[in-house]
Amino acid sequence: MSYDSISHFKDQKSMVKEGMDHSEEQITAAEEKITRLQEASSSLDSCLESLGNIKEDIDDFEVTKSKWQGEEEENFTAKHNSYAIFVNTYESDVSKAKEQIVEDLEEAKAEKETAEIGLENLEDVLDGLESDIKLAKEDG
Repeated sequence: MSYDSISHFKDQKSMVKEGMDHSEEQITAAEEKITRLQEASSSLDSCLESLGNIKEDIDDFEVTKSKWQGEEEENFTAKHNSYAIFVNTYESDVSKAKEQIVEDLEEAKAEKETAEIGLENLEDVLDGLESDIKLAKEDG
């Protein structure tokens, strides 16, 4: 083999190493994204649990004639109903955010897996190139 062949293999090796560096960066970025999303998911789980408790308290609260009467009862009931609607809406919004985070988390895991597979493939290519370079040097 000629010096040109060895030089060509070394150029390919350099490009493969750059690709490997890029894949490693993608893996690191995906790992960081996964960590952030898992933290956000846990935080939303806590929020949903708290909201559930608040909603339960609201739903279980009773306005009875022995406690409330007349205009006071009507004012309280209206405010209570408004608050219950607000909490239900907020709970729905938080649930939707949680669902989106779960989807994003699965996507980030897939991105990481793809980058890991790409890195493994590049490592195999690098091994082959190093063998080719060694053979070329021996033949040269």
